[in-house]
Amino acid sequence: MPDNEYDLLTPDDTVVGGRKKRLKAMQISLVEGSFAMVMIAIIEAFYIPYLNALGAGTLQIGLAASLPALAASLIHIYSPTALQQVGSRKKLVTLTVFFQAIGFIPFALASHFHSRNTAVWAAIGFYVLLSSAGNLGASSWADWMGNIVPKKWHGKYFAGRNRVLSLIQIVVAILAGVLLDRSAKVIWMFSWIWLACFIARAVSGLLLAMTYEPPTTTKMYKHASGFIAFVKDLPKTNFGTFTLATGLLSLGVNFASPFFAVHMLKNLQLSYFEYTILTVTVIVTTVGFLGLWGRVIGRLGAIAPIRFCALGITLLPLPWVITGNFWVLMFVQALAGFCWAGYNLAVFVYYLNYQGHVIRISSISYFNAINFFCVFAGSTLGGLLGPHLPTVAAYRLQSIFIVSVLIRIVPAIMLQKIKIEEPPEKFTTMERLIFNPRFNLSLGITRSVSRFFKRDI
Repeated sequence: MPDNEYDLLTPDDTVVGGRKKRLKAMQISLVEGSFAMVMIAIIEAFYIPYLNALGAGTLQIGLAASLPALAASLIHIYSPTALQQVGSRKKLVTLTVFFQAIGFIPFALASHFHSRNTAVWAAIGFYVLLSSAGNLGASSWADWMGNIVPKKWHGKYFAGRNRVLSLIQIVVAILAGVLLDRSAKVIWMFSWIWLACFIARAVSGLLLAMTYEPPTTTKMYKHASGFIAFVKDLPKTNFGTFTLATGLLSLGVNFASPFFAVHMLKNLQLSYFEYTILTVTVIVTTVGFLGLWGRVIGRLGAIAPIRFCALGITLLPLPWVITGNFWVLMFVQALAGFCWAGYNLAVFVYYLNYQGHVIRISSISYFNAINFFCVFAGSTLGGLLGPHLPTVAAYRLQSIFIVSVLIRIVPAIMLQKIKIEEPPEKFTTMERLIFNPRFNLSLGITRSVSRFFKRDI
């Protein structure tokens, strides 16, 4: 069976105009993603500040990031089974999106509990539920889109889609930040923006219900042998090494990531607007570089960009230890956007293309399960160990950032050892220098040694 099932349309596709339906589905996906991005923009920027405004402590902040990840890990292990029970990727994704939308209602109302401590734990609990609902259909959505979008278009299409959605994310995040800054009652304003998430996610569900589902996604349910067998095989394959390395990198990143918002708002005393500007800077540079990364991935494959960007991601927390200058941190955030744009797009394209679609749903689900478990482990360890780390800079939270860098070094090295797949086009000299420096280094050493022994002694 060919890797790209789009190149071999079924009789049903040919009769009912499958190509036109797929192209229309790609257009609907862009609109649907725009509404989904309203939710994502607000959640990513203001979930932790919401809990901070409710009076959450360091341990609660850590658990707020880790518990949804643990639930997501377990959900992704179950998602292939859920797909078999429901019988359709479209049906499963649509149902889970509607359940996620409903979850924003109690999440918005949780802040009005009389006890602040109760409000924090209630908000965390409701967020775990709505996040779990969304993750149950996430792998099926990726596989569904993998069947709709031709394989050769993956890099270009998703880069373009993400660029548009990121622009929407910027506008929504800035608007929410301005509203919070100007609100006399911040808690009430948080409730209103969570209800806006409910509306946007419900519209997203309606658009998903209108999206075409190719026959290839409704007839094939063959999966890998199971999660335990998948874990046992991890050290034996490139995909296994890739899964372990990206998981460990997520652990290192999330050891510190929940605390950057707290550091900005409490330690650096930034306003919500200034905080939003720093957050949005990452998104702006992501938008600016997605097109470039899409072309690089199309030329060279996914692994070379993953390896390059992982090295940059490893070093990102260090400037936060050295300085609190707003403009310097904005530049650091711009570098973060550059690195994360390439890394996230390349990771998505790699796992979408690595396995044939017959077992892709299982591979994606189990990859996500391990990744989310590492997110849980990282956030939990950060929350538990953070208060006990020695203060080595101006603030204790900066010690968490240093430990995060040390953890990230290991997976960054692991990713360097993954064999680069045969690129669609040959590396230029500059591309080889940037994305495959080991080749230049080994070639240079070999030539130097050769010249040394050729000298007359």
